[in-house]
Amino acid sequence: MDDRLSGLSDDLLLQILSCVCLKDAVRSSVLSPRWRYLWTSLPTLTLSPRDFKTIPNLSNFVTRLLSRRDNQLPLSSFNLFLRVKHVHHFVVAQRIINHAFSFNVDHVNINCLYGTHHDDLKPRLVSLPGSQTLKRLTLSRPPCPCDEIVLTSAQEFSSLTTLHLRFVSFYDGFLSVCPNLENLTLLGCKVTGSDVSTICHPRLSNLTLEKSIAKSDLIGTRTINVVTPQLKNLTVLNYNGVLRVSAPELASLLVRGPCPSEFSTDGFPCLEKALLDFDSVHLSSAYDDSRNSYASTIISLLQEFHYVKLLSLSMEIIQFS
Repeated sequence: MDDRLSGLSDDLLLQILSCVCLKDAVRSSVLSPRWRYLWTSLPTLTLSPRDFKTIPNLSNFVTRLLSRRDNQLPLSSFNLFLRVKHVHHFVVAQRIINHAFSFNVDHVNINCLYGTHHDDLKPRLVSLPGSQTLKRLTLSRPPCPCDEIVLTSAQEFSSLTTLHLRFVSFYDGFLSVCPNLENLTLLGCKVTGSDVSTICHPRLSNLTLEKSIAKSDLIGTRTINVVTPQLKNLTVLNYNGVLRVSAPELASLLVRGPCPSEFSTDGFPCLEKALLDFDSVHLSSAYDDSRNSYASTIISLLQEFHYVKLLSLSMEIIQFS
């Protein structure tokens, strides 16, 4: 019987291999000489703990994978899902992350699930090795009150334009090693070691700040300073602390959730559209002193919109004011 599958083009075969787990894709090398090295050209690599019994097994597989893959071919994305159950696994997890960045990849997506013992509450430091090719980085973890993941790097990400962090802290100055960053999304994150989180970047264009409802203490700080001279779009979700914004080029503003206790700006002379949608339950249940404070915040914020072309307000804000 003819092997019609092996007669397909490399592009089609690689699409087929991309639909199976990476271990099975590597095993395809024993099917025939046609398949022997095909997996080394996969444009996307996805590694999950469900395919490995232990973290060390996963680390060993990544090492062998790196040594055999054709590094002359571009790698579009590397997706890594980690489940670390013990403190000593963290060192192995760091080694796997280092391997991920050695592929000269365009997009790295790391989803970490850490479940270490509750009697060891030290922050877990994730040190990224830097990259000259990486354009998009996503690092996320579920909310957990027992562990804190702190991101750091002493090397530059010269090509990174998009960064998404979820429940991950980072040191003040980390954004400075991403000189071409344009898009930043922070969910339940903070700048560690400070009561004030400062988001300062000269080229940032799109910024989303979201506070977790499920575990609100992970936002860490009650004050956020945003200093972004090229920022065009700002989205703030579920944040009720102090927010100070210096973004003279801002064109679009979305604020949704509870009313911030303070929202001050340097003015928005280029603002084209703004949407304010504050939580009606939060406003209606506030005490008199809080209501006066919220009203003052809302009125002062509306006074910043001298040049706005489109202003949308929730009905709750209109009734409250």
